[in-house]
Amino acid sequence: MVSTHTTLYLRVSEAKELLAKDFNGKSDPYCVIKVDNVVTARTATVYKTLDPLWGEEFILHMPSGFQTLSFYIYDADKVSGDDIIGTASVTRDYLYGNKNPKGLETWLPLQKANKDLEIQGEMLLEYGIRTSEATGQSFVFVTVMEGRDLAPKDKTGYSDPYVTVSCFDETKATSKQKKTRFPEWNETLEFLLPEDTCIADLSVIVTVWDKDNFSSDDFMGQIHLNSEDVTHGTIRNWHAVARRPTSDRWARRASRVERGKIRVKLQLLEETVLPSSCYQPLVDLLGEAVKNRDLGQLLWDTLEQDRTIELGAMAMSLVRFYLSQELAFEFLDAVILRDIEKTEDVNTLFRGNTLGTKAVDNFMKVLAMPYLQKVLQPTIDRIINEKKTVELDPFRVNSVRTRRHSLHRESEESFVNHSMEAIEDYTISAINSIVNSVTYCPQVLRKVLRNIQIRVREKWPEEIYEDVPYIAVSGFVFLRFFAPAIMSPKLFSLSDQHPNRKVIRTFTLLAKIVQSVGNLTPGQHGKEAWLEPLTPLISQKILEVKDYLDALVNVGDFSASHKYLVRQQSNETVLIQGHLYKCHYHCKRLFRPIVLKKCYFYLTRVMLCYRKTPEDEDTMVMVENICAVEKLDYGALGKSNMGQIIHKTSDENTGIIYFQAKDVNELTAWISAIRKTCKYNACRIETFHPGVFKGDKWNCCRKEQDTAPGCSPTYHGVVLGDWQDPLDPDVDAQIIYSQIAHSKDKIRKIQHDLRMSIAGQEPTDASSIVADKATQTAMASLSLVSSVLDVSEQLAMSHQTFVESSPILSHSSRSRSVSSSVSGDDGIF
Repeated sequence: MVSTHTTLYLRVSEAKELLAKDFNGKSDPYCVIKVDNVVTARTATVYKTLDPLWGEEFILHMPSGFQTLSFYIYDADKVSGDDIIGTASVTRDYLYGNKNPKGLETWLPLQKANKDLEIQGEMLLEYGIRTSEATGQSFVFVTVMEGRDLAPKDKTGYSDPYVTVSCFDETKATSKQKKTRFPEWNETLEFLLPEDTCIADLSVIVTVWDKDNFSSDDFMGQIHLNSEDVTHGTIRNWHAVARRPTSDRWARRASRVERGKIRVKLQLLEETVLPSSCYQPLVDLLGEAVKNRDLGQLLWDTLEQDRTIELGAMAMSLVRFYLSQELAFEFLDAVILRDIEKTEDVNTLFRGNTLGTKAVDNFMKVLAMPYLQKVLQPTIDRIINEKKTVELDPFRVNSVRTRRHSLHRESEESFVNHSMEAIEDYTISAINSIVNSVTYCPQVLRKVLRNIQIRVREKWPEEIYEDVPYIAVSGFVFLRFFAPAIMSPKLFSLSDQHPNRKVIRTFTLLAKIVQSVGNLTPGQHGKEAWLEPLTPLISQKILEVKDYLDALVNVGDFSASHKYLVRQQSNETVLIQGHLYKCHYHCKRLFRPIVLKKCYFYLTRVMLCYRKTPEDEDTMVMVENICAVEKLDYGALGKSNMGQIIHKTSDENTGIIYFQAKDVNELTAWISAIRKTCKYNACRIETFHPGVFKGDKWNCCRKEQDTAPGCSPTYHGVVLGDWQDPLDPDVDAQIIYSQIAHSKDKIRKIQHDLRMSIAGQEPTDASSIVADKATQTAMASLSLVSSVLDVSEQLAMSHQTFVESSPILSHSSRSRSVSSSVSGDDGIF
């Protein structure tokens, strides 16, 4: 089966010069990310600033055919409600037009929010031209049948939609449907076709409105039909509602007030994924690459040097692919050995961003994020909760000192002493938690780290380099894993919010000390001489860390039986956990209040469990029985951030678990995590109800049977990508193939140079042996290069065959080729 896999790598960096919304001349800004006006994620709130720094990254698996990515900046206000500061959007065509391998990083100007741009949903229409047998006159008819997932325009979370159809300077309207996002009309509107009308000029405009009694009706979207769409006969199609063109007058009016700018980094990656059988030649080639050093060197050099995606994303695809083939250990050994062989100065070992270092980084994230969270979470929570003001740099002390419980300001010396005590306490807590955590570290990761140590020792066996193997392992564990997590806990799911500035400074100081411990070299503080008083503590902890590293790599040899540890640990790993509010909703109890009870939920790849108290037994839902997990409309129960898990019960009936998260980020995280685990379930359903069965009907589509088919398609929303994504070897194989295909010209040049080299070697008698060896080496290299090109050509032919046989894919390819010429200014609004 052919599918389209669309991924957006997004970084919301910062904003500047925002409008002030509070009396103090500041704002409390946060950014909401919307895909086609559906809220997908939001950043943390940064308080009392007009120049917020977020630095938050998201991986979004986008729905097929999405149109717009929007950024809404709000000012948080607990009393009067959040005020919108401004909005910026980019179109899909604009993202497709960007071919920079590092992605697009740009400042987007904020505009005034316009309700006419907040469009979503689809309409089912029947239309065509028919002739009356009685009169012989022709009519253009449009039957407005139904709509789904329309935008909520009212505070209730619903709308009161009606439709107008304009044709031949005449406009007709349907009836109004009350309080619904899934209206049904089944009303036909006819327009007499004048005899002198040129069919080529035919234009039909279908407009969806929300009826308001006390203000002007809200625009909900438009559909444009022309002579190619409306022909003799009857055509029935679902159409996505679209925004109407923005008028120059509105754009000029909106630009009068400077609302600031937002800096984002975007990279869209869309791949056409073929059936698994098509990738078998590439699977065989990549399997051989970890065994044949020359072939591996060719592939790793190609993928590292010439890419259309970032090196980290490339390394992640390789790691995930080899995990699925149970060759991750062999792959990591090959790329690490390549880095070691290229390193001449031992002081630069694993210090750069290479394919090897990025591969190990991503392997640790895939396999050891639960371990990281278990080790660091207590210390991180403690620092956030205590909110101590800590500073050791004498040049910064005066700017952060505050009045304590006295009338006089605390002396600089006293403040530094208190700070030293606090940071020593946090350091001891963090390092002790790390060094006592060996048994929790995944065994496969320990084996990889042990292998790194062995390879480094083989390269530098001399006694003067006896610490280098320790430093190599410590560099990955401390400098690339623990220290970055301490520096930015939100990026490693250790915190829901960005901490305030003084807590950030505490994290920064603690990360510096952990880095110093991880470097295994006490007393080398460089320009940060104010860390010198901590040298005794750092020296003591270095000894403990060395013991920890010894214990960490003290595992047996890697054998075939251990290859299955990754899969076993993957099934047992808790993918997401936390407290949600489970809703006890009964459709028969119409006038009883809705009860939300706090429950502890956790999810593995095998089961979803929850319980009310620690003493209760777990209530389990097997992942294989989950049919769908979706958001619940606000209007369903009058509560925000609600989701529903639809599952098969033990008696083969359908059960629904309603739950509420604290914010949209937590809701999206849970929905994404559960969706990814049940992606290939046999019991999956195609439609669901985003409302509840209330009284005697569903309050979303008003169907009166509680077993009525759903009114909205399932699995159509954005899914967040992260370390817990299930392995999908076809997708990763396709990404790897795309990067090899991108380097095809360079590989062909290597092939040409090798052929010319072989043809030009005419050895004399004296040099025949040397020449023969050189020729054999060149011929062996030529064979490897040719095999890579052959595999690439086979996959290119497979793509061409499947795209040509699929009208949808063929149309999509043509659309992208056209959209790539769209200028940047045309795609931003």
